[in-house]
Amino acid sequence: MRTRHQYIPVTDIEPGMVLGETVQVAERGLLSIVLPAGHPLTPDNVNQLHTHHAEFICIDQPDERSDEQITLDTEQAAQRVQQIFKDCNLDDPTLLELFDQVMAYRTA
Repeated sequence: MRTRHQYIPVTDIEPGMVLGETVQVAERGLLSIVLPAGHPLTPDNVNQLHTHHAEFICIDQPDERSDEQITLDTEQAAQRVQQIFKDCNLDDPTLLELFDQVMAYRTA
C-alpha cells in the first residue's frame, strides 16, 4: 500500500498511527523522547507526546490517489514553488539551495 507523509498537531494523534519521520522532543535543551520513523503510536506514546508538549508530528497516511492524480498534484506543487521564487536571483547559491530544498520537499 502506498503512503504519504502528513504533518498533524499532536492534539489530533491517535494510537495506531504510524510515524512518517523520527520524533524528537527536547525540554530545557535535553532530549526527553525519541520515537523512530515507522513506529506505530501506542496509547503510552500519545500520553508521552502530550506530557512533553510536542506540537506537530509526521505520520504516514494511506495514499489512495491515482498515479494520474499524484502526477497532477506534483506538477501543481512545482508550479507553486516556481511562482514563489519567480523574482529571486537563483544565481545566488544560497537562494538556489533553498529553492532546491523547497522544491524537493513539495514535490516528494
